Amino acid sequence: MSPSPPPPPADPAREYLAHASDLLTQTVFASLIGGSAFVAFCLLRFRWPDVYAPRTRLLFAAPTRLGKTLLGWISMTLNTRDYDILYSSGLDSLLVLRLFKMLAALCTTAAVVGLLVVVPLKAVLDDSLPPQTSLYQRLSTAALGSEHPLVVHFACAYVFTALVYFYFARFAYQALALRWHYLARLRHTRPARSIMVTGIPAELATEAALKRHFELHTESCRLGAVEAVEIVPRIAKLGAVVRRREHFLRAIEETTSLVLGNPCTAVGYDREHLVSLLTTHHSPGPATGISDAHAEALQLLRLWSLPKFKSARGERRLAYVLDSLLPTLRNFHHADGVVREARRHWFSSYDGRAERSSSVGFVTFADAASAHLAAQSFTFAQPFQLRTELAPEPRDVYWDNAALPLSNRMMRGTVALATYALMLVYWLTMAFLLSTLVSIESLKGYFPHLPELAERNKWLRGLFQYTTPTFVLSLMNAAVPYILTWIAQASGIQSRSLIQKSVMQRYFGFLIANVLLIFTVSRTMLTDYEKWIENPALIPKLFATNLPKAAPFFMDYIILYGLGYYPLQLLQIGSIVPAMFRRMICHTPRQFADALRPNSIDWAYILPQPMLVFVIAATYSSLAPLIFVLAAIYYVIAYLVTKYLVYYVYARQFETAGEFIIPILKLLTGSMWHYYCLIIGLCALNGAISYVILLFPLLWVNWYLLSTVSSQFYEDARYLPLDLLSTPSSGNSSIRPIWQQQSQATIATDSGAATRPSHATSTDYLLPIRLSNFLPSDQSLSSSYMGRLWSSVKTRLFFVWTLVFSMIYIDPQTMPTIFQALDLFNDDPEQDTRAELTLGQDQRQAKSEPDEFTDFSQSPTSLLDGVLDEGLALYEHPYLVSSLPQLWLPMPKQTLLHTD
Repeated sequence: MSPSPPPPPADPAREYLAHASDLLTQTVFASLIGGSAFVAFCLLRFRWPDVYAPRTRLLFAAPTRLGKTLLGWISMTLNTRDYDILYSSGLDSLLVLRLFKMLAALCTTAAVVGLLVVVPLKAVLDDSLPPQTSLYQRLSTAALGSEHPLVVHFACAYVFTALVYFYFARFAYQALALRWHYLARLRHTRPARSIMVTGIPAELATEAALKRHFELHTESCRLGAVEAVEIVPRIAKLGAVVRRREHFLRAIEETTSLVLGNPCTAVGYDREHLVSLLTTHHSPGPATGISDAHAEALQLLRLWSLPKFKSARGERRLAYVLDSLLPTLRNFHHADGVVREARRHWFSSYDGRAERSSSVGFVTFADAASAHLAAQSFTFAQPFQLRTELAPEPRDVYWDNAALPLSNRMMRGTVALATYALMLVYWLTMAFLLSTLVSIESLKGYFPHLPELAERNKWLRGLFQYTTPTFVLSLMNAAVPYILTWIAQASGIQSRSLIQKSVMQRYFGFLIANVLLIFTVSRTMLTDYEKWIENPALIPKLFATNLPKAAPFFMDYIILYGLGYYPLQLLQIGSIVPAMFRRMICHTPRQFADALRPNSIDWAYILPQPMLVFVIAATYSSLAPLIFVLAAIYYVIAYLVTKYLVYYVYARQFETAGEFIIPILKLLTGSMWHYYCLIIGLCALNGAISYVILLFPLLWVNWYLLSTVSSQFYEDARYLPLDLLSTPSSGNSSIRPIWQQQSQATIATDSGAATRPSHATSTDYLLPIRLSNFLPSDQSLSSSYMGRLWSSVKTRLFFVWTLVFSMIYIDPQTMPTIFQALDLFNDDPEQDTRAELTLGQDQRQAKSEPDEFTDFSQSPTSLLDGVLDEGLALYEHPYLVSSLPQLWLPMPKQTLLHTD
């Protein structure tokens, strides 16, 4: 019996047409999810405006109320000015929105180049397709993932690299200018004049000694006067008592709300009088064992109790509830007395003893220039001791880790890194196995007829081949940020912003490893695991072979997140459902206030996915140019949804003035290595060694940008230049960019060198340098043809570079227009009470419009358990100086406030 003939080779054109059909399936599926969420949001925001636009209730920095039309919120969100975003949500939010706009513009430009230039060239020059392939099939193949011809991929690598670095450089200058001028306007605030000192040695572990140490450098280092010094104390036991006090306080509020109801409908209900009785410290009476004030409070509670307690059974239940209230009151007063006495005794008897202090402190100078100089100086001749850095804002300090010594933090960091590595290995293994289990081949064992049905129905095939793996992968990744946040908090990081930065960087790396690498090659690795175990050298070839074939999967991934995930973000299911459940079980005004306050912004949850989309689009830029169209749509939707959320929903807990934006650009620049390695691997597999050699300069350029330019931008962004600190905030800057001044520079007759301006900023390493400094003078070459040719080429190159740099460069010394608008808003911009000084306030502690259940008279205790957030404005430990929560009894019914 003759063997059966081998199956005919697959037609690439038909294969990519099938991919186009799968993209349509994913688009329909994602549109159903996103469209349903979008319609539900447009309808529910009328039903629950306080839930879907909670920041409109704020009495400070509240956004404009949304219109009553179904889609009116879209135009109002898009028309919101940058000044309003800056004033209401902060510079962090503004720079994130501008980052999305920049990435949308970059992807749009790349999509135009790809569809109008790259796709036609690939369709015409691709000789791997059969001659009878139609033009439509050629264009579809070129747009959806064709690996041929290599010359187009080679040229596209240089073109796309130029586009990316052009947009990134311009945005970096823009972010740098905004951050510098923002910090310059806040230079009189306490955080701008403070530094954080870690590793304080024993001989300087008192406030007087530490102040004396920095004042010794006032004359030699030109540091200003020291205004205040606070060393973080060791008060872990006091913190436990403060938290215990809050626990008893909430129990009292819960009991009184259960008895009186919220709001209380009893006639004659006097909340202030009842609060004074319950919070009065009295010794117990000789007859009853309780104080007269507490006895009167219990009598009033019986008088004003709900009608359900008036029956015989209700009276017995009320007596039981009030009897259980008495020990809670005694415990609360005991804890409250311990806290007050500890605070009084601490400040009355504190003698600066080192054993009561930790090795971490804060030093506040009289001016911001002194703080920036001290933060960049080594002030103690011992390694790892008395290290200085700019202090985070008081509410940015993570006080649970503030007093940890360096050795403890290093040990915690090592354990946290090992935990992260174990979690990464576990999660990647799970993704490796799930990617195979959700495939059609694996499901065949449970559903024998599934492959046949999928072969006959293109919608079913697309659902199982692309939609299901993408959806399962998204569910797996949803829990990762919460685990990483817990790891970062346990690692000893001392500020909330650094915790978010750590989570963002690790989550971004996790997504690249899990989504971009492992999930795409897991099926092939599981099928041929014997080969790559025996010969690990095949693994790079495996990645280079399978990554180009995964372009349709990543297109589906972007479609799902753009059309499906972001509209779901408008519904805020993850935060609204728990809040609605909490509101159903709320009783006290404090519980209602906590449920109604807006959630805080956490960039570690928001930014990694958009960053991953850029990495995916960059990796498949020349293989599948259509991916840039999907990425541009993704960033437009992300911009709209994020702008609505940060302006109407989220409130910031702290402000970093865009400190994390430059690190994000550095991460995105470093992710270009995935694209370069893919193109180099593709050329190497096809034997195009000359292309491989010619692509290595891109690796060097990327390494130079990461090691030198990005690092210099990061260092420049951390500190404020002294010339901006010493000049008044004014928009009429007469300083011109250096690239403009260089053309007008005077040329010395003896050397021919241009005079460099003396006020050059710290970014002058990027400015054009005269090529004659590195070449022989024109006199030695002018008599030859080559000399005249080089002079002509040099002039033209210098003109092109100047023109390109003029489009990139934004003079950081010139005030951005957004701050000029802020000056117009203020009558006296030099006063410390000007409006921009309130930009750093925590909006969760800002008062909101009262309703029948709560009056928002107290701020939450979300930053540190046991103390109010509004008290976190100083660098002294909150357990010693911050405001403590007070008794918050039910609202009176007759004082309802009705507002539009």
